[in-house]
Amino acid sequence: MSATKEWTFGTHHARWENPDLLRVTFRGPTRVEDVDNLFAIYRALVTERPIFVIADISRSTIDKAARERFSHTIRAEWFHGIIYVGADALQRAITKAIVLALYLAGNWRVDVEFADTEEEAMGIISRIRRARGVEPREVSATRALMEEPRAQA
Repeated sequence: MSATKEWTFGTHHARWENPDLLRVTFRGPTRVEDVDNLFAIYRALVTERPIFVIADISRSTIDKAARERFSHTIRAEWFHGIIYVGADALQRAITKAIVLALYLAGNWRVDVEFADTEEEAMGIISRIRRARGVEPREVSATRALMEEPRAQA
């Protein structure tokens, strides 16, 4: 069965695709409330196993408070890999700095990569699957399919 679910939070959009992929499209500014909503989606989806994320950030920005919330809240055990599509030089630098800080703190062992297109991102996921022996199997998104994300205080 192919379960799909879509969420809109702020100007951003997320779409779950079984077996284990969340596609997120960021448009416009990303604020703390958006990060909280995204993490509510992550938490709902990762109850059974880690997931892959393809995040299109080509037309977005993220403010300092949102970056800080992101880096303090994200958990490596949630992911097999995260691929950012359309990142400019500044976005790549910010992401690499966050990942390096998490890695040096001993909190990160997840592939974070950059792609120019979603097709390239899918190729990266295939490579990660082969390298890590990740078998695609459906994740029950029941909880995520029933709940809408809400910003957390």
